[in-house]
Amino acid sequence: MGTKHCLVPMKRILSITAYLFLVSFLYSDVEKKIVPLKRGSGAEVLYFDFGETAPNTFFKSEKLQEPKLEDLKLGFLDAAPGYYAGPDGGEVYQWAKNHYQWKRADGSVFTEWPTGIFKLDFPTGIGFVFAPAPPNCNGCSPTLVWNYPDNTKITKYWISNRKEYDTIFQKPLDFQNFLLVNETKFGKPKLELGNLVFYGSDKWNEFLRVFGEEVKTKSLYPILKNEFGFENRGKIPVLLFDEYNAAKEYIGFDLPAANQSEMGLGGKDAIVLCCGDQMPERTGNPNFDVDSLRRVNFSMVLQKLTRNAEQVSCLKTIAETGTQSTQEIQDPWFEEGFASYIESRLSDRKRVWVYAETEKLIRENKAPKSFKALLEAKYKDNIPYHFSAILIKYIHDVYGNESISSYQKETCMGLDSTLALQKVTGVSADTILKESTKRFETEKIQVLKDTKSLSLSGFTVMNPQFPNEFFSFLEKGFTIKESAKEIKTYDELPSLYKIFIANVDDYSGKREGDFLGPRGSYFFLWKKGNYRWYGDGWEANVFPGNQIVFRGSNYTLVEWENGKKQYVAPNGDSVIFQNRESVQYSD
Repeated sequence: MGTKHCLVPMKRILSITAYLFLVSFLYSDVEKKIVPLKRGSGAEVLYFDFGETAPNTFFKSEKLQEPKLEDLKLGFLDAAPGYYAGPDGGEVYQWAKNHYQWKRADGSVFTEWPTGIFKLDFPTGIGFVFAPAPPNCNGCSPTLVWNYPDNTKITKYWISNRKEYDTIFQKPLDFQNFLLVNETKFGKPKLELGNLVFYGSDKWNEFLRVFGEEVKTKSLYPILKNEFGFENRGKIPVLLFDEYNAAKEYIGFDLPAANQSEMGLGGKDAIVLCCGDQMPERTGNPNFDVDSLRRVNFSMVLQKLTRNAEQVSCLKTIAETGTQSTQEIQDPWFEEGFASYIESRLSDRKRVWVYAETEKLIRENKAPKSFKALLEAKYKDNIPYHFSAILIKYIHDVYGNESISSYQKETCMGLDSTLALQKVTGVSADTILKESTKRFETEKIQVLKDTKSLSLSGFTVMNPQFPNEFFSFLEKGFTIKESAKEIKTYDELPSLYKIFIANVDDYSGKREGDFLGPRGSYFFLWKKGNYRWYGDGWEANVFPGNQIVFRGSNYTLVEWENGKKQYVAPNGDSVIFQNRESVQYSD
């Protein structure tokens, strides 16, 4: 019994040993099939070093080694799945044709897919990914990505209209995504202010000289971060173009609402501004130079910075959730509307523009009647820049900060705009559109009442040559007998010259446009030198030669440079004083 008992295990051991020997033999037989590099059996195996950290300048990024598929691709004789040996002795496993993994002798792992994508990973967490251009992109080059253990990466995106790469430093989990600017092309930075880095020509010198004082970035950033969680901790390159066409060629398309003197794009990796050839330059006249800068639309930068921060925050959401829409959602009503809304909170000029343009849109029956119509309109009639800003304001006021943040996150991850808005508010998008328009009709009354003062906010205040007389007029107006025939003496008519002559020498012949006047009055200067003071119910026009025509609510006064005066009464009668002694009445 003892002998029999020992023979059974021995048979099992022999059987298992034979099986393992057979498997080992078959496996070793496959291993013996060495797969050479496709570029030749005697070709040298290339190894790569991408450095320990991601480069943070364009010059350093240009030194990155770029693996090519032809450098790494293996030359399989057949597509049989199984284990092979690489040309360096490393292990290779093939799943199907052009789909295999090669564990290389230096510890890196090369993987190729049939789609043309390949990657090279190192145990340290450093790696490289190659993604071919979409088949419908004629002449496009692939996307290249270098990854690093601290979650930073360098991505080279092919820009088809420029036929060149943009190189982007990315760390989405830390709110960073910025263009590495080619300083050979754009020059050294002209200004670094906080995380803003400006590149441009000398035409932007005056703009940059006062940028920090004029642009309320210190107010903007806390609003975006504290109210909405939108942030950018990385650099924000600002590319300043001198000419409209050069900016358009760089971007690759015409921007909605852009014109030949002003254009801006708040991209997720850089901001583009135009146009330097419209920027003021120093003339040597300090008053004129200050006035020129006051007319620059500095607040536009606030809108572009808002757009930039919102997009970078969207990238963070995608990185955190690992969820990304299969196609980028075009959502201009929110993206541009939110940016315009934030700018209007910090700029009186922008606020009155938003309300005036929205009121005009409604008056001309061009406003979207449904949320679907809003989405379909896209950029038509500049709707995202004013009407949508009113809609965003309503959502923010009624549903709070979280409604804005939540909507942005939902659409970042690919949820339809209409569904996202209903999800975060609990109300249909059409209802929100209707209610926001209704509230606007009430709010616009106060804003549009102050249209003139708000639209000229920050402009130069024009000064009269005789301020005491001008201020007295603003306070008391004119006291004149209603009938022209009742006026008997020259001094009964005011001296318009003493009141309305202005100090225009700094601007005459060089400037045409609005100015503010003292104490709620306004001023307009024509380039020929004539000008107008005006306010509620009155205006005074000063013509070359200092002929002055004053029009009140129902009467007219005229004074010539030689002292001649005329009064036209409400009933049409008039009196003319050629001088102090000569008087003539007419009816």
